[in-house]
Amino acid sequence: MVRVVSKYGVSHLSLLAPAGILSWLLLKHIPQGFDATSLVMVYLWRVAGGVYVDLHGLVQVWFGRFWFEVLQVKMSSQTCFGDVKDLKNLFWNGLMLIFFGSCKVSVVVPTLNEEKYLGGCLRSLQRQDFDGEFEVIVVDGGSVDSTVDVARGMADRVLVCEGKPVGDSRNIGARFAQADKVAFIDADTVASGGWVRSLWEALSVPGVVGATGPTLPYRGSGLDYAVYSFTVNRLQRLSISLGVPHIAGFNCAYRKEALLKCGGFGEGRTLSEDLALSLKIRCEGRLVYDEGMVAYTSLRRIRRYGYVRLGVFYLLNDLAFTLTGRSLHYPPVR
Repeated sequence: MVRVVSKYGVSHLSLLAPAGILSWLLLKHIPQGFDATSLVMVYLWRVAGGVYVDLHGLVQVWFGRFWFEVLQVKMSSQTCFGDVKDLKNLFWNGLMLIFFGSCKVSVVVPTLNEEKYLGGCLRSLQRQDFDGEFEVIVVDGGSVDSTVDVARGMADRVLVCEGKPVGDSRNIGARFAQADKVAFIDADTVASGGWVRSLWEALSVPGVVGATGPTLPYRGSGLDYAVYSFTVNRLQRLSISLGVPHIAGFNCAYRKEALLKCGGFGEGRTLSEDLALSLKIRCEGRLVYDEGMVAYTSLRRIRRYGYVRLGVFYLLNDLAFTLTGRSLHYPPVR
């Protein structure tokens, strides 16, 4: 079950006229080759007391040189999906597209009961040193705290997918990303100021389909920094150079076409969904380690279980995944 969460409800038929005008402008001025997968839903926006866009009713229609998805309208009791968080942002995003070009990067943040950490993550994305346009999509797995409220006030889009594990949530966000470069960061992780710019530059190199970078502890001790710098990051770089990449899902970016072609993150998993993707997507092109893609992640699991216990757990999980294709149970820590 996927539903949209928007900041303001819109229920007036009078909105159809301006929405239709904006749709026409988008069709006239959208750049050639732009992937408008989730933009042309303007005139379907929650009209007449709660009409929603149904993902399952999409039909491909050819408009000149562009493919668009025209989505079937159903009532709000049906499974539904939506675009930006309110009509005001919808018009602004459309005008930005017309006059300044398309979205260059989509950032997907999967969440589940992350009210404590999500604000810090989204604020770090608002402070990016990046000249181009990028969007932030929060995909929530059915939080029972105020996670969705936090996301609704700070993200461009908020999607609620109840009962979906992290890999499934990332894939949902990727499918509806506007940009051809899709980045992933977790709610308990903070992006450095040049994170978006670095991943965009890395994925702009011909032949590169995926990128990651240094992950450091957020507000950690000297020991924490040493462990992450000399073990986690070095092992990740080594795995890429040896052709058996293990790119962590909380700090990574991929070309959308390559990501979807290989099936995306492993679904139905709470662990190793990122490893499953790394091993599949290596056949689509090069994976790189970019020193500018610095992210700072929380130490909540380290604080709960300690380095030794958690290290043994990860080693056993990697062994089980390699031999059987299955992963161990990953208990949530909030």
